[in-house]
Amino acid sequence: MSDHPRIHPVKPERPDGAPPVPVSPHLLTWWFGLMAAGGLGFGLYADERPFGNGVLAHPLVAFLACAVVGLLTRRFLHARPVLQLISARRLAAGAIIGIACFFIGTWFGANLIHMP
Repeated sequence: MSDHPRIHPVKPERPDGAPPVPVSPHLLTWWFGLMAAGGLGFGLYADERPFGNGVLAHPLVAFLACAVVGLLTRRFLHARPVLQLISARRLAAGAIIGIACFFIGTWFGANLIHMP
């Protein structure tokens, strides 16, 4: 046994700055819901190519660009990095949900909307 008593580290004081912004408890619900609705909406009209025929005008690229703009807006509104608001796993899960809903919307748009 050591003769030295256990030393408890002291947490440094927070430097002067803005207090932490409280995050909405429903942030993940909004993230997953908007990605699903956006993917489905962009997918419904993907067959018509409403933005043109270029690679950057593909509706999936436009949808993902809108998602990035939304995340950047969230970042600047909360003045914190996005990964402090939503974990990387949940960001990836939202992107996968959005892409899956895009393909579901594409199927609906191609097969069901044009039925006689």
